[in-house]
Amino acid sequence: MTDYHTLAEAIYKRKSVRQYSDVSVEILESDDDLIETFEVRPLIPEIRVKVKIFRRSEIKNKRSPYLIAFYSEEKPMHLENIGFIGQQVVLELFSRGIGTCWWGLKKLKGEFKKHAGLHCIIAMSAGIPQDTTERVHPGDFPRKALKEIFYDSSPPPDTDGKKKEFENAVSPAVNDVIMEAVRVAPSAINYQPWFVLKIDDRYDFYLRPPKGLVERIMPDMRHIDIGIAMAHFMVQAQAEGLEVSFDFMGRDIRQGRHIAGIIAKLQWQMPIIIPPIPHFFT
Repeated sequence: MTDYHTLAEAIYKRKSVRQYSDVSVEILESDDDLIETFEVRPLIPEIRVKVKIFRRSEIKNKRSPYLIAFYSEEKPMHLENIGFIGQQVVLELFSRGIGTCWWGLKKLKGEFKKHAGLHCIIAMSAGIPQDTTERVHPGDFPRKALKEIFYDSSPPPDTDGKKKEFENAVSPAVNDVIMEAVRVAPSAINYQPWFVLKIDDRYDFYLRPPKGLVERIMPDMRHIDIGIAMAHFMVQAQAEGLEVSFDFMGRDIRQGRHIAGIIAKLQWQMPIIIPPIPHFFT
């Protein structure tokens, strides 16, 4: 059973690792699929996904002792699904002392391009970090302010500074522990190409239009990044005792493309009924 409290703690401590100790890691020596090992929850259950671990001796990889490759069917939302699944794997590994780093632009080629009839979507390096220093929240997170990515009932300003949707503008919500987990989610070059619109207990995730050359040459990463952000939402919400469900019916707005709506509600529990204490008369 997934320990969401431990994963939520990992959100605020984990950092990308680029230098590894050349030591063996038992869980990475196994041929088991990490999705099954960690009981990872998918964003889109209907999309087939596999994880395969390569050792340095099996593949040309100078970055780390291990490489974790994510393979998937290429269907609508498969990139968001990979980000959602992959970040849960990242947090699970961190909780076991194993470091990782997403490979932004590099995909496996040749004989490693496909596995079990699926396409390699992205890979990440993995192993025991040389530097085991953890992040300190919030100072170690070079991210946008919460008010730049989280809006309560009203979307962010359009490029001309005017709101084009939802005439009754509401101030950005800034005191949401779940959205803080989303805010610190990693993204390519820390671009954070998404924003969230909250209405009641529903959080709609939108992908902003690409800005600049970097985002235009990394179109896939933008979709993977928003999947990572949604994984942080789900983990923190579960840790807070909320039940999370997904709704992919939503409309695009001028400020961004609708990706998914996440509904977070308190989990229903059987009420505890205390029987009346009998009175005894003598």
